[in-house]
Amino acid sequence: MKVLIYCNLEKDPKALCLKDLEHSLEDRGVEYKYIDLDENVPAEKYDAVFVIGGDGTILCRTEYANLNAVPIIGINAGKLGFLTEFESSEIADAVNLFLDGKLEEDPRATIVAEFRGKRYYALNDVVVQRLYNDTHNAILTVKIDIDGNEVDSVCGDGVIIATPTGSTAYSLSAGGAILAPGINAFLMTAIAAHSFSQRPVVFSSSSVCKTMLLAGESAALVIDGKMVSVMEKGESVKIFRSDKPTVFLRRANFNFFMRLTKKMKDRGEGRL
Repeated sequence: MKVLIYCNLEKDPKALCLKDLEHSLEDRGVEYKYIDLDENVPAEKYDAVFVIGGDGTILCRTEYANLNAVPIIGINAGKLGFLTEFESSEIADAVNLFLDGKLEEDPRATIVAEFRGKRYYALNDVVVQRLYNDTHNAILTVKIDIDGNEVDSVCGDGVIIATPTGSTAYSLSAGGAILAPGINAFLMTAIAAHSFSQRPVVFSSSSVCKTMLLAGESAALVIDGKMVSVMEKGESVKIFRSDKPTVFLRRANFNFFMRLTKKMKDRGEGRL
């Protein structure tokens, strides 16, 4: 049994969670290797990647986990921890349940975004949004095509294309619907649209979506909360589902709606 460890030391500054995980793995005789954001992991098979941090930390490992079909075990050292399965006090339980084969796979649809010949992987969302600085502050007009058919043109601050996992993130804040994780659909949500009639659009995850910047000086292309490029007028990003899901390992009694209710309640009461 071999596993990877990715620890966000900004979330675990004294490495307390990391040390607990190391000890738990060593007690069970598990071989482990550390990875960071820039390291190319050797081409060998790993059984899981333990990610210590918050939701943003997990999103940083989406591409690796998806391309290499390595399941993620999330340990919350952040705030909300919606994607993580275990709290920092449950590290020994996480290791034992994993090694005893008592965790179940939770596959999540993942977006591939193609722009200027490069591919980006998004577990949550792909966003084309307005830039705010001294030279770029105009509202945008973004045209959305699905399977070659124009669906809408959004005039406003931009548009979000979200997976079911991402439907509870930025899209939800912008007024989008909540999609259950297992549904085969993506969600288009406008950001601050200049319209009374603009509504979120749910479409099949087997479709190909093209998002083009029609008007506005330029826009930010944001993948899972990270700006990866500036889009110029006339450029487009092609969005489609990865042929493999990103897989999480969770307790057998995991319930998406109970998790959603609890996390949103904690957020409302300030317990982040």
